[in-house]
Amino acid sequence: MKVDKVKVIDLANELGIFLKVVTSVKAFENYNSFFNIYDQFDEPCRRIVVLTPFNELEEVNDENPDKDILKGELIEGNVWLEEYPLLVSPKDIMLDKIEIAKELAEKIRKMFLKSQ
Repeated sequence: MKVDKVKVIDLANELGIFLKVVTSVKAFENYNSFFNIYDQFDEPCRRIVVLTPFNELEEVNDENPDKDILKGELIEGNVWLEEYPLLVSPKDIMLDKIEIAKELAEKIRKMFLKSQ
C-alpha cells in the first residue's frame, strides 16, 4: 500500500513557520555545596529537525536523549520530525528532501492553525 507523502518544506511555507535543524541539549543540575547553589550545565545530545514558529530557535531541551523521538510530537511549541547524531553536520541534512505521511501533515496543520 502506497502512503501519500508531503514535503515538510512545503508544509512549513504553507503554514508560515520555519523548518530548522536544531541541537538538542540535556540540562544537568549539580549541587555546589561550596557556594550553596545548583549549577546547570547544558550538554549537546543530537540534532533534531523541527517545525517551529520561532525563527531564532537554535536549541531544544531533550529530557530523554537516549530514546528515539516521536515523529510529529509537539514539544514546547515545536514539532519534532527527525533526529541525527551530533556528528552529522547540519549542512548535510537536506531539509528539502524530508517527507512525512499526509496524515501526519494534517495533524501538524491542525496544531499550528489552532495556535494562531
